[in-house]
Amino acid sequence: MIKLITINHSYTYDLSDIIKMYFGKEVIEFYECKALEECQSFFEVDNIVLISSLEETDKDIICYSRLITEKRMTEHPSFSMLQHTEASPKAEVEDIAKLTKKVLKRSMYKLLSSHYKKEFPWGILTGIRPIKLVHELLDKGADECNIIKELTSSYLISKERAELALDISDIERQYIMDVDDKRLSIYVGIPFCPTRCHYCSFTSNSIKTCGAYVKDYIDRLVLEISEVSKYLHDIGTSVETVYIGGGTPTSISAEQLKQLIDCINTCFGGSYTEFTCEAGRPDTIDREKLTVLKEGGITRLSINPQTMNDSTLEAVGRGHNSEQIVESFKLARELGFDNINMDIILGLPGEGIEELKYTLDKLKELNPDSITVHTMAIKRASILIEQEHKNILTKNPAEEMMEYTMAFMQKIDMKPYYLYRQKHMLHNMENIGFCKSGKECIYNIQIIEERQSNVAFGADAVTKAVFPKENRIERQHNIKDLRLYIARTEEMVEDKLKLLKELWQP
Repeated sequence: MIKLITINHSYTYDLSDIIKMYFGKEVIEFYECKALEECQSFFEVDNIVLISSLEETDKDIICYSRLITEKRMTEHPSFSMLQHTEASPKAEVEDIAKLTKKVLKRSMYKLLSSHYKKEFPWGILTGIRPIKLVHELLDKGADECNIIKELTSSYLISKERAELALDISDIERQYIMDVDDKRLSIYVGIPFCPTRCHYCSFTSNSIKTCGAYVKDYIDRLVLEISEVSKYLHDIGTSVETVYIGGGTPTSISAEQLKQLIDCINTCFGGSYTEFTCEAGRPDTIDREKLTVLKEGGITRLSINPQTMNDSTLEAVGRGHNSEQIVESFKLARELGFDNINMDIILGLPGEGIEELKYTLDKLKELNPDSITVHTMAIKRASILIEQEHKNILTKNPAEEMMEYTMAFMQKIDMKPYYLYRQKHMLHNMENIGFCKSGKECIYNIQIIEERQSNVAFGADAVTKAVFPKENRIERQHNIKDLRLYIARTEEMVEDKLKLLKELWQP
């Protein structure tokens, strides 16, 4: 058990993010004290005790971090900062609070990284959108040298990851700088899969057990899209990108896919910059469905192997083999799809660098237009169980695998174009999208950087309304439960329209 004691501050949540990097899902108990002398009663042989304290003077905020194991104390040299060093002289209380949290996290990270001899590539940055920070600095006029310094010094990000973030931001800014609040992206969710993969935590329902609900779901989804699109048409919005995701959209029938795509095109005009459909499971792909997608205007397809090793595919419950992946990919090429993405996951059970090399070599033979590389993330809703925290402090194959992957992508002329992170990722790492020049997924960039409103339809879909002048985002969540979504679609239409009318009020 981990005990976290704070003295003269209450930023326990922020410090927990740092502590979990080193101890995984180990239980953390929180306590507050007024002075170090009051903490003695918490020092027990069988517990790890962390103490974070603040001392303020007229000019300085002094931060101390201490670690007690087996009643022996390790103290990191204190961090001292002028209250207005990183914030302006007239900084608001909120600015000082942000600065204080950053210094507390930096202090705790320095203590733990020194004691356990383990650093993480993204330092103290625990958010899921690290490139967003780079864009904010660029918007303020910072040059590349100062951005690298800010990322490596203030956030303790490795130089390699700081440079990667800059490279990706350079590509993303080609798509996110031309802000038009009437230009949208559209997401349509199909929460069905043939089976549930063991690592998955997304909303999905097995076709085998929930197949009877598919027809009603598609009918209600069409209703939701149709009703909301009337308002969007009336106020003169335009749709830049459409993304049909899941689940596995191709797990429904060709006839149902056609019904959905016809609805989307009728409601939003059909002339999008990009129209993506996930065909993630090769065991759901056939000529009839691919023909429906092609004739419906799909311009970008995602066929996701996750790995090309058959033993792993079986172990994680994928329900298909590597040969089906190859056959599905070649069939898509035959039918004229010239923008195909393939996903892989680093750190799947039983896989190391040799299994990764095999997968990447096989993908190279297929020559997809983009490859999205995910680091394994273990969620509570998945079947797999997270590794014990002691393994977090050792060299994990996922780190070596990501380094190998980035070098491999450079050799096959694929550049990183977007990046995001998730909670519970192995070794606090990242997911990276790589692509050939001109094959960037615009939807992915827009959804991650959150500068464009996204209207989302279907069970568990989240609409995000971006208010650029106010620098805020408001969300509307659809019901997650399949049956409740079908029963209460009209309520979600009303909720969505209420938010959209707030965004585009006269």
